[in-house]
Amino acid sequence: MNNKTYFRTFILIALSSFLVAGCTHMIQPPKQLFTAYVGQEKIHLNVGVNITDALRKAKWEKHSMGDTWVIPIGNSIASNAPALARHIFDDVIDMSDGQLPPNKTVAAILTPKVAYINRTMGATSFGESIVDIKVEWTLNDSNGNTIWVDTINGQSSGSTGWTNPETILKKALEDLLLKSEQAISSAQAIKQFAQKKSP
Repeated sequence: MNNKTYFRTFILIALSSFLVAGCTHMIQPPKQLFTAYVGQEKIHLNVGVNITDALRKAKWEKHSMGDTWVIPIGNSIASNAPALARHIFDDVIDMSDGQLPPNKTVAAILTPKVAYINRTMGATSFGESIVDIKVEWTLNDSNGNTIWVDTINGQSSGSTGWTNPETILKKALEDLLLKSEQAISSAQAIKQFAQKKSP
């Protein structure tokens, strides 16, 4: 094998390896907590916010043409959920996988769960790209009985080729959190439970 043939073979093998390996594209949620909630009177209730390992690991993943796209949404929801709860309830305790800190008690436990996340892309760069996130919020009493449960949807869209996908994701997350605040704070079942628990 002469040098030219050897060189061409080497280039082809290297190129093939690169194409097979593909690339991973991470679409990251914002690192800063969302804080632009609507100001309102807080619900007088001692609530634990239960952050599970399953929530932290929640993500969207798509494989296409050797490439992988990933939206690691779980940690963002896990960070924002206690902040959201503190805008709604006047007494909030952080929990991990159902465990309360030592010497702490709560009247109710709020558990978020990513029920669905998807990102669609248009057929062309001018086509619409949509990010859709659904989170199921469950509020149980200290005995595990369900007080309230609802699945809230947050969505945003932009141009597939011309809008930064992280901008679309950020707006979908903000939409989800604002709608979640509204749903939780206006739930009659939660207000009635809080009234029963108030001294």
